[in-house]
Amino acid sequence: MGIYTIFLYLSPILAVTVAYNNKGPGATHNITDILTGRCEEYRKCLLGEPCLPFYRNVKCRAAVESFFKGIRNMDPCATPDNAYDEFLNMVPPTTVRGTTMFWSGVMGNNIPQDVAQVTPEFSVLEETFPGYMAGNLSWCGATDGDGTGLGLNFTVCPTWTSETCPNNTKAAFWARASKMLATQAVGDVYVVLNAQRAGGAFNNGSIFATIEAPNLNQDVVTNVAIYLIPDFQLAIPNEMYAETCTNGSVLYLQNFLMNMNFNVTCEENPKEIMWLQCARFANSPYCGPYAKGNPVVAASIVVILLQVVFAMSLSGWNTISTTL
Repeated sequence: MGIYTIFLYLSPILAVTVAYNNKGPGATHNITDILTGRCEEYRKCLLGEPCLPFYRNVKCRAAVESFFKGIRNMDPCATPDNAYDEFLNMVPPTTVRGTTMFWSGVMGNNIPQDVAQVTPEFSVLEETFPGYMAGNLSWCGATDGDGTGLGLNFTVCPTWTSETCPNNTKAAFWARASKMLATQAVGDVYVVLNAQRAGGAFNNGSIFATIEAPNLNQDVVTNVAIYLIPDFQLAIPNEMYAETCTNGSVLYLQNFLMNMNFNVTCEENPKEIMWLQCARFANSPYCGPYAKGNPVVAASIVVILLQVVFAMSLSGWNTISTTL
């Protein structure tokens, strides 16, 4: 009996080890409560994000149940493409017209998210309804049962980028959410790229290249603005590997988008990102012009603050009625 009990306890771990090599943490403890709490926060517009009318109709317990419905008790490496469709239809990744921002290959934690949180001009997937709910959580199904009745593996899950488990639980979620984000984008859209990324700023195997860009609607997207930023984590400038708007993979990206009938613009070191990230990476060699006391920084901050105040005054502090 003792041997049999030990085998049952270890079997989920053994099964996972066979299934994939890149192992990450198991499902986040109390993940159901976390998802429900985040849903209620977002539904009640407590985060300062644009408050859209459909939020108040979201039933959070039903939304959380639908989140797990397609992956519970399933092999995490065999996640169906439509596993999250019901959930994403209940809480779609909706953005206000002209604010949708994509990012790819950016070094440094939360650079696009920082910008999107400070100014209402940009919205990234991570701050939309489903992105906020699932952000920084871990989850996957357990084929051998988990003892909690949730059908999740709380011991180990594949990493998002696991090569031996490409269609894993998390990758499938973010891929589907990214597709829906691109599909609903209207007006100007933005893509932030790392100009010093190894192999080129634009990776034609990235989510932006394979999922987001192909699902942008040429009939409603008025412009794709490419923002090139440096690698703020470099201690010494490495201009040898810096791409610009006129060379390398960035030029390829522009042609790629124009061939899809999009109007395209490109900007290097946009001030909206530079001044904010230079506050985070104050010692970066790229932040000299944006150092404390520089009039460029002061002017940028004033402009951004005025934009935030103006947007909030139009929205009644909580509700933005802009047509999507």
